[in-house]
Amino acid sequence: MSNPRDRGAFWGVDIGGTTIVIGFLENGFRRVATMDMDIRESPERTLERLSEAMEGTGTPAGAVGVGIAGLVDAGRGILVSSPNLPEWRDYNVRERLSLLLRCPVIVDNDCNVFAIGALSRGLIPGSGLWLMVTLGTGIGGTIILDGRIVYGTGFAGEFGHMTVEAYGRECPCGSRGCWERYAAAGALSRYYSEFGGEEGTRPVVIAERAAAGDVNASSAFTRFGEWLGIGLANLYHCLNPEGVFLAGGLSGSADLFLPSARKEFSSRCGYEWNVMQLPASSTAGAEGAALMAVRRFDGAEEGA
Repeated sequence: MSNPRDRGAFWGVDIGGTTIVIGFLENGFRRVATMDMDIRESPERTLERLSEAMEGTGTPAGAVGVGIAGLVDAGRGILVSSPNLPEWRDYNVRERLSLLLRCPVIVDNDCNVFAIGALSRGLIPGSGLWLMVTLGTGIGGTIILDGRIVYGTGFAGEFGHMTVEAYGRECPCGSRGCWERYAAAGALSRYYSEFGGEEGTRPVVIAERAAAGDVNASSAFTRFGEWLGIGLANLYHCLNPEGVFLAGGLSGSADLFLPSARKEFSSRCGYEWNVMQLPASSTAGAEGAALMAVRRFDGAEEGA
């Protein structure tokens, strides 16, 4: 039986709530496409679009790794549920994409995939207990113990859906008061509006305005940081990690919210603050997915 490496490249796909990033490993990671994610589109059509983009490059796929936001049954390659991708409930991503591309596919939660890439690059230590928190459309999380991801019974690390406000805002997951309703992109835009800014302003614009001295924007980031600090204190109380790594689109504005996050954290727990940023990268998730495929399939027999 042939090795997937003999049939083509190791590809990585990062499926997020707003964009899809696709690329493959070739003397490093090479991004070939960034596509808009239409959450109203059927998962079948979305996977058809990305497979067409991959095949259009002329570089065949030997194996594919996929990271996708939500509860992922990694063993079966099924997206069980995702608040930001309601049409994908109980959808077998692995089976469908494998049929389209005629190669083996492995699927995991996007935050776990990101962590695999960071571990492979030595950005997260290979010993001790560490947490990764991604800040973007929602909040993702990964628990890393001695260089390995902790899955629990399958879905450990869903930090964004721990309750921080008992009777708080309703969440698409079906609960209410979830952390990501207070410390993710939508929350930041809401705070900016509440402090007097334009409703619906994108986080990147709010960050630019805060850096330029906009008081409303700065106040929004301060509020955002307070809620981030509340959630981090909860995580430290539960898991007492060596430290926490922040990633995701909002982490690039950490200097605007970490001061208030640290202050809130310190008022709620006595643990040492050890919160760091991973280098910003729009391709880190897809690269981690490709590296996950290498780890799973390089040397594996066809059909494994």
